Amino acid sequence: MEPQTTLQARKPLRWGEQDPNRTRNTPVGMWAWIWQRASALAIVFFLALHLTLTYKPIIQFLLLMTVTFHAVLGLRVILLDFNIVNIKYQKALIAGLGAVGVLMIAIIWMGIY
Repeated sequence: MEPQTTLQARKPLRWGEQDPNRTRNTPVGMWAWIWQRASALAIVFFLALHLTLTYKPIIQFLLLMTVTFHAVLGLRVILLDFNIVNIKYQKALIAGLGAVGVLMIAIIWMGIY
């Protein structure tokens, strides 16, 4: 007979009580999803600024950074959805695509200015 293992369940939260471990226990994929949605809103904001305040380098740079960040997270989704990269390498994938994104920002920005 196999020994039974009991799972330790935490006590339920009461109304208004905050879980102190909720950010630590949130999977990296959920954070990537949230940040991609936030970057989409930021793109709309910076695009409106870019159209009203044309040729302001800081706005162009912020728009470039936001679009690159959004694209990197989109590439992550594509690579994971088509099983090109295994889900267990998700953190390394985000780091690698982030490095490629920073490199692309530097190349594009140096080409413009």
